[in-house]
Amino acid sequence: MYEKSEKYVVKVLPHKGYEVIGYWQDDIHRLKSRIVFEYKTNKIIAAEVEAEKTPFPICTQGIQSIKNLIGKQVSPGFYNVVKANVMNKDGCIHVGELVLGSVKAAIQAASREMPEWVEEEDYKARWAVFSSIYKDKCIFFAQPDAETKALQMLHECGKNKGE
Repeated sequence: MYEKSEKYVVKVLPHKGYEVIGYWQDDIHRLKSRIVFEYKTNKIIAAEVEAEKTPFPICTQGIQSIKNLIGKQVSPGFYNVVKANVMNKDGCIHVGELVLGSVKAAIQAASREMPEWVEEEDYKARWAVFSSIYKDKCIFFAQPDAETKALQMLHECGKNKGE
């Protein structure tokens, strides 16, 4: 009766951060987003959406609300920032979903591999913040020694992704 698909592709942008291309599609929508997250500040430095298919002509106006996020910092409570700036009467709920999915994808990609241009201590400190968010939402991260094991295990999973 209904099917929705989402896909996220993450690329490292050397000495800058992460670029996430997101796809959101159902029977009446086909959206593609591009969001660039700056590594040092966790801010969104570029954001755009293309609408290949929408149910209503005004939707093309609403999707432009993603530009309201340029300069915003991704941190705890970011959902409320997206809700206020994108998922509102002038915006688009599906673009908000793309943004939130892109944040998750960037975090997941960052956990798999430390870019060569990032200092290890900085990387570990950032990961500690992200892993603390997962602490009460995941059986693995709820374990007492999870934080020390997580990065090593995730890096190993990332190396073996082609197997």
